[in-house]
Amino acid sequence: MTTIASEPTGHNDSRTPPVPHAVLPAPGMTQGPRRTPGSRLGPTEDFPEDLAGLGMGDLQVLHSRITRQLDHDYLTDPAGPHVSTMDRCCELTAELDARDGA
Repeated sequence: MTTIASEPTGHNDSRTPPVPHAVLPAPGMTQGPRRTPGSRLGPTEDFPEDLAGLGMGDLQVLHSRITRQLDHDYLTDPAGPHVSTMDRCCELTAELDARDGA
């Protein structure tokens, strides 16, 4: 005869408890700019004032992160991308175009 062990339940459960999610600060609490997860660059994150001072590789990475943020915004926000993200994309495109023409 085969015995089937039942799965533990209740307070004496031997399974690993779920990991709690990070606690977000209450509204109105001051905190530094929040890092956008993954490979995107959110509208509240730092953006270089002088794109001409960046190397081509850094400029391309920045363009990629902004493009991914635009894609994310188009897919998740009915109002579309944030205005500053769109402005940043235009600045990056202009800088890349200027370097292509040089």
